[in-house]
Amino acid sequence: MSLPLYQQISDDLKQKIVTKTFKSGDQLPTEKELSETYSVSRITAKRALTELEQLGLVSRTRGKGTFVQELNKNHTKLLKRVLFIIPFEGMSFGDFTQGLVPALKVENTTVFITYESYLKENTADDIKENFDGLIYYPMYTEDYLDILLELSLQNFPVVLLDKQIYDLGFPCVSSDNFNGGEQAAQALLNLGHKRIAFVASNDTHHPQTTRNRYLGYVKVLKEQGIKFHTTLDDSLYTESSVLELIHNEKVTGLICENDLVALQTMKTLQDSHFSVPNDISIIGFDDIQAASLSNPPLTTIAQDFIGMGRIAGELLLDWIKSGQTPKDVKVPINLIKRKTTEELK
Repeated sequence: MSLPLYQQISDDLKQKIVTKTFKSGDQLPTEKELSETYSVSRITAKRALTELEQLGLVSRTRGKGTFVQELNKNHTKLLKRVLFIIPFEGMSFGDFTQGLVPALKVENTTVFITYESYLKENTADDIKENFDGLIYYPMYTEDYLDILLELSLQNFPVVLLDKQIYDLGFPCVSSDNFNGGEQAAQALLNLGHKRIAFVASNDTHHPQTTRNRYLGYVKVLKEQGIKFHTTLDDSLYTESSVLELIHNEKVTGLICENDLVALQTMKTLQDSHFSVPNDISIIGFDDIQAASLSNPPLTTIAQDFIGMGRIAGELLLDWIKSGQTPKDVKVPINLIKRKTTEELK
């Protein structure tokens, strides 16, 4: 997160005060102890405590320390708490939080980030008791439907990121992946390619993002009267299948499910003495860091993760304040032209 260190410390302490880890009358750690715990300067630790004092959450007495005050209704209103659940530890969601955290900070809302296991270990009542709203990035839309349905029936504000879960009525903020497939296909058509294949991972389950990208690709080819296109079933990624597809169908352009598949495909082609982009042009999705560092750098469709996080936070706050369920939002995507696409000769 791109918050100043003192704000990160202050938010952490606010969370502990609201959840009564620190109770009324408890003494908080000293500036020296906080500086050691959070590996910051004493000046930073002091500023964090000063912010808590300005909010009326603590009182500070020279020579004695910093003590937690009794929470009142104003504090409860001030300290809104939002739970942000991501699939699992180790996944990078920094860009989402760069948009989400500042959007919530405007309303003095603290974000608690955790993983999907939280939904297994807690109940809907636990979430309602401790949080004012939930932003959920599902890995698979079939998971945790029981607790999500209960939250839906209780009209608890939940905003989804990236994937819709149908029938629950939760609004979703997602990239316009359908248009991403359209843009990728059109970019290759503009370069003169006619034999364009869609390459997906060999997972048996394709998420909504992949299906929408694929459908956008098919739509453009159909509109241009191009009969050739692959299906998700026959374009699953293996080294042999990609090489066989290119050889049998005379493919000159590849649209890959995501950048990881694109980079893996490019390595397979290069190992088999194909030149990218002279022989085969490749487009990926997501604009991960490795995309710009590959050789050659990968043309890709970039998602606005910061914008998605910001919009999700704004929608959730509006829902909490108004009680009105917001509508789905599709966030525009952007073609990043690099060196893996070239005009067909």
